[in-house]
Amino acid sequence: MKTARNFLLIFVGLWLLACASSMRQAQYFDTVVADLSREEYQLALKKIEQAKKLNLYRQKDRLLYYLDMGITYFYQGDYQRSNQYFEKAELAMEELFTKSISQAGMSFFLNDLTMDYYGEVHENIYVNVFKAINYIKLDRFDDAFVEIRRVDIKLRELEDKYREMVEKYNQADTTAINFTYQSPRFYNDVLAHYLSYLIYRTEGSFDDCRIELEKIDEAFRLQSDVYYFEKPSFLKQPSMERGALYLSVMGFVGQAPRKIAVGGLITTYDNYLGISDLSVPIALPRIPFPGMKAGYHFKFAFPMMVSGKTKIKRVDVAINGQYVGTLELLEDLGKVAVKTFQSKQKIIYLKTLVRTVTKGILAAKGKKKLRKELKADGFLGALLDASVDLAVDATEQPDLRVWKTMPDKCLAGEFQVTPGNHSVDVTCYDGGGQVLLRKHFQTEITTKNVNLIHFATLQ
Repeated sequence: MKTARNFLLIFVGLWLLACASSMRQAQYFDTVVADLSREEYQLALKKIEQAKKLNLYRQKDRLLYYLDMGITYFYQGDYQRSNQYFEKAELAMEELFTKSISQAGMSFFLNDLTMDYYGEVHENIYVNVFKAINYIKLDRFDDAFVEIRRVDIKLRELEDKYREMVEKYNQADTTAINFTYQSPRFYNDVLAHYLSYLIYRTEGSFDDCRIELEKIDEAFRLQSDVYYFEKPSFLKQPSMERGALYLSVMGFVGQAPRKIAVGGLITTYDNYLGISDLSVPIALPRIPFPGMKAGYHFKFAFPMMVSGKTKIKRVDVAINGQYVGTLELLEDLGKVAVKTFQSKQKIIYLKTLVRTVTKGILAAKGKKKLRKELKADGFLGALLDASVDLAVDATEQPDLRVWKTMPDKCLAGEFQVTPGNHSVDVTCYDGGGQVLLRKHFQTEITTKNVNLIHFATLQ
């Protein structure tokens, strides 16, 4: 009796500790996002550093620390420091992704949450996009071009890497379940090509400008599930008049795309698995599982990416006190995140099923053995069963790690101006017309620089 009680206390303690740790992390980083929404960047930086000291960024989460620091310095306008952290982030992603491929077999036994976080596709490409903007603001055009080209290269390289990972899964899996990789067919990022277009226009390379515009047109035509909105008017009639000067305004708004846990119930049948009671209304087919016996029931959960949100519905721009236009949607970063994550969604889903069923069957056999050894029947037996189930649940939390401090959307506009100093006012409104944010800038328009103003609000 005493031994059984000790088992129960240990298992329940582990489960409560895991839940409390996850809740503590989520609550802490919610306050960081709130600080960024209020443009309290120094406070956000202090909290991010404090989180590292509190071990809320563990060694396996170091990529997220670099991303959070990089984007916060970007919001603050410290472009040099921003890129220092983004550079660390990019190096970590390359190293950890390669490592994850070599450890593919381990993920059938270890929860993804225990592994190094190597980043999602959208995080991989937006690191380079933000690095490019930083370099533009630092007037380092050649370095910005390098980052933009890296986006195109990565979108193709990552496909090859994920296919290699799937091959490793199929080699390591002994259940005869076939893992497949479905390409997201996302090859052209409009925001990256637009930045390239701005640099070429500044340099007077109008043939290169046309090539970038053609790639943008292709993205809207072939990737309409991501670019579901009307192409911005300044791209329909691009401004390429020789000698003319334009002010480009970019607004990064909204809270980042995030992962949510989708829970459900696995029921085993002879040679296949049935899925039911999903917490999100999505249709999942039954899964062939050769050799499986009927009669087991297991709870499981896996991550799903969902778009972020923003209160901002309109952004007006005034130059020297005169209204000149409204910003238009250029890129839905949240939509890109959802689209590119879907390509690995089935892989995560199947891997979770295999791991849950394997652990569940072992736990069921373990419960039977414990009952026999401890002569635990009736209420005590039920307590033992519950304690083992809690222990299994504690090791099977879905991996919800994601870059929480990035924005959800990029709005943009272009306005013809004359050389010299100008005052620029940006006003953000919610759906009811209430002012949520006002921003004031003083900028000098020249022929040598990409005349770009950007602002960010996570409202």
